[in-house]
Amino acid sequence: PEASVAELMEFIKGPDFPTAGLILGTQGIRDAYHTGRGSIKVRARAKIEPMNGNRQRIVITEIPYQVNKARLVERIA
Repeated sequence: PEASVAELMEFIKGPDFPTAGLILGTQGIRDAYHTGRGSIKVRARAKIEPMNGNRQRIVITEIPYQVNKARLVERIA
């Protein structure tokens, strides 16, 4: 109760989403800790893997929270 938002953020970096993903920026987290409301932008995590025949593929390893996997696959395909 007596810790400042800056002190709190030293120990609790941000929310831990069940599907992971990358949080972009800290202002939304700071706002959420300070006021109880904040907008947090999250993006997918992906990597490029080599394949046979000098080809590559993009592998999505984490998706933002509440992103529908089936709709994501439809949009990519």
